[in-house]
Amino acid sequence: MNAMSTRRIALAVMAAACLAVPSARALDPGEVVDAFEAVLGPVTTYRPSHPKGLCAAGHFVGNAEGTRLSVAPVFSGQRISAIIRFGVAGANPNASDVARSTRGLAIRFETARGEQWDMANISAPIFGARTPEMLVAGLLARRPGPNGQPDAEAVRRFVEANPDSQLQGRWLASVAPPASWATTPYWRVNTFLFRGQDGQVRPARWVFQPVAGTQRLTEEQMRSLGPNFLMDEMRRRVAQGPVEFDMVLQFPGQGDDLLNPTVAWPDDRPRATVGRLTVTSVEAGPGGPCDGISFMNLDMEPGVAMSDDPTLQARAAPYAVSLSRRTR
Repeated sequence: MNAMSTRRIALAVMAAACLAVPSARALDPGEVVDAFEAVLGPVTTYRPSHPKGLCAAGHFVGNAEGTRLSVAPVFSGQRISAIIRFGVAGANPNASDVARSTRGLAIRFETARGEQWDMANISAPIFGARTPEMLVAGLLARRPGPNGQPDAEAVRRFVEANPDSQLQGRWLASVAPPASWATTPYWRVNTFLFRGQDGQVRPARWVFQPVAGTQRLTEEQMRSLGPNFLMDEMRRRVAQGPVEFDMVLQFPGQGDDLLNPTVAWPDDRPRATVGRLTVTSVEAGPGGPCDGISFMNLDMEPGVAMSDDPTLQARAAPYAVSLSRRTR
């Protein structure tokens, strides 16, 4: 880990530690990991979220529009190396590939000078919690009781108090699962601030759009493919040629909420394609260089900075705590 990465993590830890909760007590990053462990068990071998996944490698090349909209080196137009991880949502390393849950696209960009930019994107345009406090409360409401099941009344009270916590689940229920990791869009549901060559700072979210188009499972495929088809499908696909995604920025309109990731911006908002991610190889088996990376959603100052979205500001520090627990 280089000095720049260490500095970013330290800043993220301090930012997360300073988040205020209604009681004015600081939310400790370890509390977030503790809440996951209360539901999922101790964080040991596997990462607590999206543990089922496939490690890949490739590169990213920003285009002229990307260079115009961000002074970050990732958008320089040079080929930027990328470590890529595709994942399946949940805490189970044996999660089903046909579940109506999110798929993940996590990326570490690394320039020739060693500058790193980590990000995590999901196959849904919205997140399941408005704040880190809501995330923790939702997890604790669902922790198993003595009978191994969560308290239904506690879950009901949480949902009643936080109706927007159901929005992502409703969206996932409305669409079929992806037919491939290569044929689903992946959204960054939080707002980032892009500093352009003109000095202007523009808030934006983004989506990685599959060049092959969006393809979802049919009902027949959901019955016949089984729970573990994604890895082999991706290996076969990449063996036949690169898998590509266009990175598309979306800009807000007047009245759009910049800090609430449970609400998607309308589709008619302005967009700009800023580069292309190319996947050129995948690991033959489990593991790989992804295992030691938490993909902690860092900024890439001065060209890409995190907004004040509390769920974004609070992520890096718990990721670091989780990584330390499973590698200690």
